[in-house]
Amino acid sequence: MELEDDILSLSYEDLVTYTDDFSESNYLGHFQFGEFYRGKIVSDEMTRYVMVKIWEFPEIYNYRPGDNEGRLMDEVTLLRHEMAINRPGLARLYGYCLEIDHLGVVYDFKPLDSVYNLVLKDDFTWLQRIKVILVFAYLLKFLHTRMCSHYKSFIVRNVDCAHLVLDEDYNPKLCDFGLITGGIFPDRTIYKCHHVLGSYGYIDLGGWYADDSSDKKDVFAFGTILLSLISKRVYTEEVRQVNGPYVSDWAWSSYTKHAYLKESKNTMFSLVNQSLAAETDYNFGDGPKITRLALKCINTNLAQRPTMKQVLRCLLKLKVVKKNADFLGVNKLMHRSCENM
Repeated sequence: MELEDDILSLSYEDLVTYTDDFSESNYLGHFQFGEFYRGKIVSDEMTRYVMVKIWEFPEIYNYRPGDNEGRLMDEVTLLRHEMAINRPGLARLYGYCLEIDHLGVVYDFKPLDSVYNLVLKDDFTWLQRIKVILVFAYLLKFLHTRMCSHYKSFIVRNVDCAHLVLDEDYNPKLCDFGLITGGIFPDRTIYKCHHVLGSYGYIDLGGWYADDSSDKKDVFAFGTILLSLISKRVYTEEVRQVNGPYVSDWAWSSYTKHAYLKESKNTMFSLVNQSLAAETDYNFGDGPKITRLALKCINTNLAQRPTMKQVLRCLLKLKVVKKNADFLGVNKLMHRSCENM
């Protein structure tokens, strides 16, 4: 291995060693263009726990030669930039592997699991879910804020439950940037014929045809993740294969049915799962508010969707956030936010 500005240039054999030959026990899950693994780097001085990400030829997404190499280098460029280091919501880059037929990166944190894997689990509590929502909202707000007049804002374009991996303190880390544009990168939204639009279950087709350069597509995907976290529903490969509904479609359908029921006229609409609503940290008034926010994020009209700044403002008004500000790290997030205003 070689050291490049504190980022290690790794061999494929290094990745094999860290993951115990990509053992099944270390397998964390898939992402849009490959797989995640738990890893461990053992030395005489210490044991470092990491997450290893490897790119593969995607089976259900279009692929062109050189796509994954470009995605890897974009990620290295982004995560070694000074603005990204120690940023809440972004993983610290330990090293990368760029070899023929072998592409990967190593993140310097101990992964618990992905949001995709945790959504349905009963021991993933309401308060932990709110923490994920809050930190991720902060990150997207940061990415959508223009660094200076010379740069456009970043647009992630493939926000997905599978791309959010939690550490052991339930801090989310966004772990894929395969379609990112703007910021320090060229504007790729000018290519309307781009062969990958986003992640299945999170693609805002209406927004893509209306304005491919809008960060409101990320807002749509954020709203979908928010719905998944509060309703304990997630869009799976099995659902895709039978042309099942997106979580966003299910949410709109549920809202429409509620709106037309006479007996529901005087009741507040909430998509919060009953098991989550039964927890002690849940506040009855928060359910309808966070549901309304999620529905605004997935509004088919881009102009009526909130910005991530507005989303974060709404989240900070929730009773659960005010009551548990220390656990959720609100002051730390707001301090970092003010540094970049």
